[in-house]
Amino acid sequence: MRATSYITILLCTISLCFGQSDSLLNALKDKQGKDRVEILHQIVLDQWLNYPAKAMQYGEEALQLSTEINDSLMISKSLRLIAGVYYYKGDYDQSLDYNRRAFDMAVHLKDSSLINNGYNNIGLLYYNLGSYQTALEYLLRARDIKLKIGEIYGMATTLNNIGLVFDRLEDYEEARRYFGQAYDEATGINKSDDQLYALNNIGITYIKENNLDAALDHFRRGLKLSEEIANINWGAVSLRGIGEVKLKRGDLDSAYYYFKESLKNSESIDDKKGISEAYYLLSKYALAKERAKEAIQYLDLGHAKAKQLQIRQQQLSNLKLYSSIYALQGNSELEIKYLNEYIELRDSLFADVVSRNLNLIPLKLKEEEDRLRLAEQQAEIRNQLITNQLFTFIIIITVPLLFVMIILLRKNDRKNKELQRNNEELKKTQKLLITSEKMASLGVLAAGVGHEINNPLNFIKNGIEALARKVEQNSDIKDEEMDAYFKIINEGVDRATNIVKSLSHFSRKGLEGDERCNIHEIIENCLLILNNKIRNKIRVSTNFTSQGAEVKGNEGRLHQAMMNIIANAEQAIKEEGTIEITTLKKEDHFEIWVEDDGEGIPEENLMKISDPFFTTKAPGEGTGLGLFITFSIIEEHNGHIDVKSDGDRGTKFTITLPL
Repeated sequence: MRATSYITILLCTISLCFGQSDSLLNALKDKQGKDRVEILHQIVLDQWLNYPAKAMQYGEEALQLSTEINDSLMISKSLRLIAGVYYYKGDYDQSLDYNRRAFDMAVHLKDSSLINNGYNNIGLLYYNLGSYQTALEYLLRARDIKLKIGEIYGMATTLNNIGLVFDRLEDYEEARRYFGQAYDEATGINKSDDQLYALNNIGITYIKENNLDAALDHFRRGLKLSEEIANINWGAVSLRGIGEVKLKRGDLDSAYYYFKESLKNSESIDDKKGISEAYYLLSKYALAKERAKEAIQYLDLGHAKAKQLQIRQQQLSNLKLYSSIYALQGNSELEIKYLNEYIELRDSLFADVVSRNLNLIPLKLKEEEDRLRLAEQQAEIRNQLITNQLFTFIIIITVPLLFVMIILLRKNDRKNKELQRNNEELKKTQKLLITSEKMASLGVLAAGVGHEINNPLNFIKNGIEALARKVEQNSDIKDEEMDAYFKIINEGVDRATNIVKSLSHFSRKGLEGDERCNIHEIIENCLLILNNKIRNKIRVSTNFTSQGAEVKGNEGRLHQAMMNIIANAEQAIKEEGTIEITTLKKEDHFEIWVEDDGEGIPEENLMKISDPFFTTKAPGEGTGLGLFITFSIIEEHNGHIDVKSDGDRGTKFTITLPL
C-alpha cells in the first residue's frame, strides 16, 4: 500500500507563496540592505518548490548580504531558507548542515522561538533520513520549548510532525493521538491549514489499518475544509486519499474520478510532487482495470517528476510497480530490470540510514565529553575562587580564622572528590551507552534487512509454485530439464531464506543472559551470512569439538561478537587466504580459536584494539566500535578474549566463555 506517499512535510514557520515572482523581482531592482534581503527571502519561498536552482541562487545572495550587514536574525533566516530548498530537493544531508548552522545562530541569539524552530526542522530531517528515534527526541524538545514559553503559534505543526514519526514507527494509535492534539490546537487558534493537515494524516493511518470507513470520513472532512478555505494543495491530498479508499474497495470508476481531480488541482498550482503521486495512483487504477499499457504510460509521467525532484521514496514505489506490471505482462527481462533498480535504490537508502545511525554514536559521545569538560572547567573556576577567598580571609583575619579555613578546605576537598566520582560514573555510563546503542542499532538494522529480503523471496517463491502448477496442467511444456530448473531455483530461494533466518538472530531483543546457546550453530550462521564475501577468496576450515557446544548467555549478543571477529579476519585477508575456526570444551569453560593468515596487527596496536573508536581504516570505512563492542559482550558473559599476532602476517583470537 502507498498511503504514506502523499504525506507532505512542512518545515516549521514556512508558508508557501505562488504566483508572486514577477512582482517580487520588480520590487527587488531598487532595494538595498535589509529591504533587499527581505524581498530575497520572499522570492526563495515563492520559487523553492518548482524552481529550486533559482531559489538557491537568491538564498545564497540573501545569506551573503546578511553577513555583510552583520544582521544575525537575517543570517539565521537565510540559513533556514537555504536548508528548506535542499529539503525539498531531497538533499537532506545539506539541509541538515544548514539547519544546524541556523540552530547555532539561534542559540547565540538566545532566541527561544528560533531554537524551537531549529529543533523542529532538525527533527524532520532525521525523520526523512530514517533515524526515527533521534527525530522524536528533537521534535519532543521543540514541543516542550513551546509549552515552556507559552508559544501557541506553530504548536499544531510540531504535534503533526511528532505524529508522523509514530506513523513511521507503525504505532498508529499514538500517531492519531498527536494528530488529534494538533487538530485541537489548530481549531483553538482557527488555523485551518493545520486542521486540514491533521485530518489527512489521520485518514492515512486508518488506510494503513484498513479501516476504510474512518479513513473516508476524515478525507471527506478534509476535502470540505479545503474547499472552504480554498487550499488547493491540501485539497489534492484529500482527493487522493478518497480515491485510494475507492480503489481498495474496488470502485474503480470513482477512484479514477478522484485521482484525475487530484491531478488537475496539483497541475493548477504546478505542484510537481503532487502531480507525481497522482500519476502513480492513476497507474495503480489502470493496472486494476487490466490495462497494463495505460498503467505504464501514467507511471512514466509520474516517475519522470519523481526523478526530477529526487523524491527517492516515490521512485522506490514506482520501480516496484513497474516490476509488477511487467511481471503480469510476462516480460521477465523488464520485470527483472526494474526489480534490480528497486533493490539498488533501496539498498542505497538503507546504507545511508546505517551510516547515519552509526555516525550518531560518536556525535552523542562528543556532546557528553563536551559536557564533562565544561563541568570540569566550572569546577576549576569554583576551586580557584574558593582558594582566593581563603587567602583573603587569612590576610584580614589571620590566626583566629585559621580553623575556619581548614574546615572550608576539607569541605572543598570532599566536593572535589565527589565531583571526581561523578565524572568517573559519567564516563562509565558513556561506555555502557555506546555499547547498548550500538547493539540496539545493529539489531534493528538486521531486522530491517531480513524483512526487506523476505518480501522478494516470497514473491519469487509464489511465482515458482504458480508456474509449476501451469506446467503440470500442460503436459506439452513439462520436461525433465524444466524440473531441474525448478529444483535449482527452489534451492536458491531456500538458501536465501536461511540467510534471513540467520539474520533474525541479530535482531533478537531479549535481554536474558541465561539461555542455552549453541556456539557451533552461531558460528555456522555467521559463516552463512558472510559467505558472499569469503567464498571466492578465502578457504574456511572448521574443527569443532564433538563434546557439546552449549554455553550460558544471550544468543543475539554472542552472534554479534562472533560476527565481528570473523568479519575482522575476513577483512585482514586482502587477496587469498585461510580462516581456521577451532572449538575446545574444557572442564569449566569453552574456547573458540579464530585464526587467519592475513595482515597482522602491529605490536603497538594490540593494546588499543579494544578501545572505542580506535581504527586503522580510512575515514568513512569503519567506526572503530566493532572490536570494542565484541570485547564488551564477552566480558558481560564473564569471559575474556586473548589476541596474538606477529605483526606482519597472521592473527589468532582466543575467546573463552564459562560453561
